[in-house]
Amino acid sequence: MKKLGVVILFLILLFLGQSYGLAETMVLTSQNTHKEQSFQHKKAGDELFKKGEIKKAAIEYIEALRLYKEYEIEELITMATRISWGGKLKESEEILREVLKKAPQNRRAILQLARVLSWQGRQIEALSMVDALLKKAPADEEALLVKANALRFLGRPDKALDLYDQILAKRDDFDARLGKAYAYGSLRIPSKLEENFKLLKPGHPYQEKDVKDLELYKKSIFNPAVLTGFSYFHDTDENEVYTYRLGFETYLKDFRVVGNYFYREGSDNLRTSYSDEFIFEVGKRLTHPLWGSVSLGFSQGGKDKTFVIGGVGLNLLAGRGSVGLNVNKSVLTDTAKLMEDVIRVLSINYFINQSVTDRISLYANYNHRWYSDDNQADSVQGSVRYKINFGNPTVSLGYRVVYLDFKKQKRHGYFDPDDFWSNQLFLTIYYENPKVYVYLEPFIGHQTFRRYGLWSYDRAYGGTGTLGIKLNENLNFEMSIEGGNYAAGTTSGWKYYQTGFLLKYVF
Repeated sequence: MKKLGVVILFLILLFLGQSYGLAETMVLTSQNTHKEQSFQHKKAGDELFKKGEIKKAAIEYIEALRLYKEYEIEELITMATRISWGGKLKESEEILREVLKKAPQNRRAILQLARVLSWQGRQIEALSMVDALLKKAPADEEALLVKANALRFLGRPDKALDLYDQILAKRDDFDARLGKAYAYGSLRIPSKLEENFKLLKPGHPYQEKDVKDLELYKKSIFNPAVLTGFSYFHDTDENEVYTYRLGFETYLKDFRVVGNYFYREGSDNLRTSYSDEFIFEVGKRLTHPLWGSVSLGFSQGGKDKTFVIGGVGLNLLAGRGSVGLNVNKSVLTDTAKLMEDVIRVLSINYFINQSVTDRISLYANYNHRWYSDDNQADSVQGSVRYKINFGNPTVSLGYRVVYLDFKKQKRHGYFDPDDFWSNQLFLTIYYENPKVYVYLEPFIGHQTFRRYGLWSYDRAYGGTGTLGIKLNENLNFEMSIEGGNYAAGTTSGWKYYQTGFLLKYVF
């Protein structure tokens, strides 16, 4: 029996050893198969890339790296770069971060990761990475270009210009020239954009596409345009207002000139009133960071009285955003009663808009108004916004607080509360493709105020939505809707909705 037991034990061990060897062989065979398949996908990606089919190449590279990851670092960076050019930014970021775990100081990987972050809209993070490189090598042209582009995307084209010029002082670099042209476009200086556009010398097919894209961009913002629109307003106090609009936009040298005519017809249970308004606005970039504008026009309403309207505005690029002020004189035309009473308002508004991080931004404004019926009002608004998703669609969640206080309650048809407070949570969603864009901003919260000695406590809700359709290169159509019970959302203060359209033709 003992001999039989020994034989059985020997056979079991022999079987286990063979099984282990077989399993090991199977694992190695599987790994080799995956490795071979990975090489085939990489080769297919290389061939597609040479043909200019970059999006298809990106898919092949992603599949190659799914099957096998142990490529040389330089090969990984090359594949990650091409994957990003194919629009797969998140996948490219993951590969580059893995590379930097193995080689934290790899300049090429750091630069490409900074580009990928910038293309995702994460400019502050990209700037942090590229600034670390520039501390070691301040004249690094690639790093300067990445930083300049990130600053431009962040909303500081004025600062980006200095960096583009540093590169162009050494040689006429296509990408730096292209970025400089776009920077002048962002600053609304058409003469400088045109000057740099003429100096672009494409040397590759993709650069020729870049030139065509810039030409379309230039046309869309600087060519003369005409527009027409209509809107309908209704609230629970039975106010109705029909508004018709005709306008134009153009540039005379570096001056932006805008003209608009509005005809409004308002009605309620007691009256029907009309209002005509015509206003011109001229704006110009005074310095690279400072934009100034002046508007002037007239408004004619009830009793056929005509009043001069208009104002001045300044907007300064500062920090990671902008600050500014506006002074404006207008006539209230939001309802039939207000059109009839022709109440004028002089207002001064200060604002600040800043990005704290790539995800967090802040906005605040203060407004003081003087009314022609011997009333005054102060309002303060602040909001914080958190970006949830950087892709398409862009999604943000925000919190907003509003304070509004009037000197008197005049019973003249406009909402004039004491100690109005509102706290709101809002969501913004923006989606765009070459033909369509959509913007949505619903909100919910509460509002409280005192009026005529009585306190009111209520929830607040509402939202806005816009659908734009690019019918062709010249013609855009836009529909909008908004509404809710937010008392400070309209001049009249009632629950309301408003809808309309705008048609714009660019020559």
